[in-house]
Amino acid sequence: MFRPKKMRKVRLIVLKSTVEPLVKDLHLAGIIDIRKTKYSGLEEGRPLASFDEVSGELLKLRALLAMMEPALGKKEHGETAIMDGPKAMAESRALGPLEEKLRAINQEAALLGERSKALENEALAVEKILHFKSVDFGKLDTRVVGYKVGEMKPESIQALNEKLDKAGGHSTLVSEAGHNAVLAVFEKKNLQAVEVLLFESGFNDIELPRGITTPMDTINRINDENEKLKVRLKEINSEMAKHASVEIGKVRGLVRSLELEAERAEVASRFSSSKCLYVLEGWAIESDLPKVQEIARKYGNNVFMEDVKFGHDEMPPTVLDNPKIAGPLEFITKSYSPPNYFELDPTMMYFIGFPLIYGLIVGDVLYGLLSFLIAMWLMKKFEKSYVMRNVCTLWMYAAVPTVLFGLVFDEWGGMSHFALLQYIGKWTGITLANAPLYTGFHRIEEALILIAATVLIGMLHLAIGFAMGAVNEWNHNRKHAFAKIAWIGMEVGGLLALASAIGMAPQIALIAGLVILVISAIVIAVGEGIVGVIEIPGLLGNILSYTRIAAIGIVGIVLAELINSALMPLPEQGLLAIAFIPLFFILHAVNCFIAMFEALIQGGRLNIVEFKSKFLQGGGDIFMPFTAYSKS
Repeated sequence: MFRPKKMRKVRLIVLKSTVEPLVKDLHLAGIIDIRKTKYSGLEEGRPLASFDEVSGELLKLRALLAMMEPALGKKEHGETAIMDGPKAMAESRALGPLEEKLRAINQEAALLGERSKALENEALAVEKILHFKSVDFGKLDTRVVGYKVGEMKPESIQALNEKLDKAGGHSTLVSEAGHNAVLAVFEKKNLQAVEVLLFESGFNDIELPRGITTPMDTINRINDENEKLKVRLKEINSEMAKHASVEIGKVRGLVRSLELEAERAEVASRFSSSKCLYVLEGWAIESDLPKVQEIARKYGNNVFMEDVKFGHDEMPPTVLDNPKIAGPLEFITKSYSPPNYFELDPTMMYFIGFPLIYGLIVGDVLYGLLSFLIAMWLMKKFEKSYVMRNVCTLWMYAAVPTVLFGLVFDEWGGMSHFALLQYIGKWTGITLANAPLYTGFHRIEEALILIAATVLIGMLHLAIGFAMGAVNEWNHNRKHAFAKIAWIGMEVGGLLALASAIGMAPQIALIAGLVILVISAIVIAVGEGIVGVIEIPGLLGNILSYTRIAAIGIVGIVLAELINSALMPLPEQGLLAIAFIPLFFILHAVNCFIAMFEALIQGGRLNIVEFKSKFLQGGGDIFMPFTAYSKS
């Protein structure tokens, strides 16, 4: 629970004739994280001979899927069945006629789509000149006369007309008020001069379709052709969907089957090899080692397995070992640099520390209940999101100590339980209590005690971190381990000296505290060098960071009490009370949200930054077993 799962390094020496079935068994078992090996005298591994052939079939199948899936949209059709490699290859080759048919359908659909798009663009161009309804553009272009159609600013039309008149050559400009499209008619011998004038006037050509006659006749012809294209395109898409709905399940199954075959063939590139054998190495969880041995024994003398010893010079992958209930906190551990194999796992400490800090900050029964309900609602809303599901579960966990601390502090939406019962009594006319049932710890009135308590909580939290750091370093570097213990000595010595200085402990405590401080500083200097000595003053800042637990909590109470004093609806207020009700609940909801948000942020910061940094280097290597199943 407090350490990652124990790992074993395994080495398998395999005859080449046996490697394919062995790899398949390992793939199905999914228990070895196969790593790249390199040995002097052995060659680097290469994918198995089947890799190229399997990859070629996969490309073909994925191309089939790319044609099928758009035809079906989001609908799922057919079951995905996994087959053995040889059978999957045979089934894939048998899809040749289907592939040719679908490619032909897809190619025709693409051509029809392109033609339809071109027709739509032609129609848009013709629509710009519909006001030339009587002009037959097919007859307008002769051996002598030419024309151009284009768009230009209305205010430039008159000036262009005048320029064309001055240029001579029987050139003219036809336009109609309210339309930007104009028609320039000219003798072809004057084409070059006309083009210059048009360009200078900001004339933009409109490309008309071939075979254009009158605009309306041309629009009708284009629309008729496009409608026929769309009918045919619909028939083609229907035919594609028909084939896809029947075959897509099979194709997906073949894709998955051949992906597994490709993974098995490709993994050999991580092996070392000679003419007759392969050497592969990897990591397995200790409890799975018998399964690996069983697979190896299945092949008799063709496979030799060795349980390889390893030390701190090698870094096995990390597999966290926590109860299921700690899953949301394990998510945090994995997200912020997981521990390496030789370090303690902080997950269970997060499981205890994070909700407690959250509860101390919010510390209100009603806010805690609201926190739980919001987290539960968000969890249902984002149930498919791995991140949000874990965050909301953690939020729900934190709501429990929030309610418990709310009882200790006697805070119920900024009121004591007695004040709340009296308030309910004003509206119901029922006396629920004549005196308080108990006296809670009032955080504002006892602010100094609360701040002192959070300092002690911080010291304890950090001391646990230093102790975990000492455990991590004990078998690796004793000098650093003693330095971690010395940091705890700095805390104890400082606490004794402070207690004596303020009169809470006898004079001897001051002397003892100073002695412990000096000895601890020397041990830190020896164990961590000048860097450790420089960080000694920072320890005070780390401890004082925990006072934000008290500060943020007190701010929340003050805001809640201000809301209650200014906007609490009362029966004697009459209609004004009705106006106050929504504002009262909205402001409390906002205050609750701010408190929850700050508690999440500060709880995370104190655990992940202040606490974790005292013992965890992180950088754990993720365990990635070679498996045919999902690794999520």
